[in-house]
Amino acid sequence: MCRMFGIVATTPQSIAPWLTDLEPSLRSLAVADQSGEANADGWGIGWYDSEDDGPRLVKESGPANESPLYEQTARSVSARIALAHVRRSSGTPRLLVNTHPFVSGPWLFCHNGYCSGEHLREHLLPRFKDSLEGDNDSEIYFALLLQHLGTVSDPVEALMGAVREVVSVGKFSGLNFLLGDGRSMYAFHYSTDPERHSMYLQHRQGSELVASEPLGPDSWEWLPNGSLAVLTRVGHTITCLI
Repeated sequence: MCRMFGIVATTPQSIAPWLTDLEPSLRSLAVADQSGEANADGWGIGWYDSEDDGPRLVKESGPANESPLYEQTARSVSARIALAHVRRSSGTPRLLVNTHPFVSGPWLFCHNGYCSGEHLREHLLPRFKDSLEGDNDSEIYFALLLQHLGTVSDPVEALMGAVREVVSVGKFSGLNFLLGDGRSMYAFHYSTDPERHSMYLQHRQGSELVASEPLGPDSWEWLPNGSLAVLTRVGHTITCLI
């Protein structure tokens, strides 16, 4: 099913509380999420040192809860924008090329759910199709988003067109994603089973948070199914895409 976390803050923040320290944390969701199942098929942490720098990324194809590198990275990263992912495969191999997040230029992307990668691949222009490294439906989904973002100037309009194309193409269960560009983060929630592929927001003093499940003891706000939240350093807005 996969679980995700993202933060956009006014100043660099440690991400360790949500990735390792709180209960639940993203690391504990790698052991068992709200469904009682593990997300043990890889992990990744991506972040930006500044708006002008490209994303930095550390990931492994094994379980986050068994990884010293996960602990080390979670405790060392202090960033204004960061996202993290623990993976449960929907059938593709446990390989680094299939592990989230994925990077292209300034963009960082991770996905929770399943979509018809085989059919989506046929909707990609050659340069996007040729850029694929693994056989993960999530990477193909990311490529389609990039294809739309490259031709439509308004990111929200581009993402709306992309997800509607995905829905029209074939079978899917969840299209949840986190997408960062070094300035903002786009958090989308859409699923045939929105309770299973859930998404929550939290506003804190100086930061906006998003997660697949509430992390820690504080209250979180449900992101409605079909909605895109745009997280910036001054707050968040919500737009219905589907």
